[in-house]
Amino acid sequence: MKRMWLLGFLCMGLAALMVTRSVRAEEDDDDGKEEVVAVDKVPEAVLKAAKEAVKDIVITKAEKETKGGKVVYELDGNVGEKLYEVVVSAEGKVLKTKEETKAERDDDGKEGKGKKEESEKKEKGEKEKK
Repeated sequence: MKRMWLLGFLCMGLAALMVTRSVRAEEDDDDGKEEVVAVDKVPEAVLKAAKEAVKDIVITKAEKETKGGKVVYELDGNVGEKLYEVVVSAEGKVLKTKEETKAERDDDGKEGKGKKEESEKKEKGEKEKK
């Protein structure tokens, strides 16, 4: 009889564990999804916050991403020769500002160029489909 109770509790524990993992997996599905967004499509509050965080920044690239279930915008831009990355919530709160060095910019530029060409190819393909 005790074995039956023990087996029952064990089965209930395993079922609870499986449900918990399933829920967590569903919550994590949105995380990390990125999409390149045209700068003119970025919400005004986001652009304003970035420009207040880094005076005279010229935004050159924008990505919309979901982190922790919340939408954030990663904006790349420059002030003169300096390159910046500003992460802003959809509500317009600056979450992170990073100035990149020349070495980082050169490394990112090589990778970024490939990504830019790749996204341009995707955009051209989508336009041709329409």
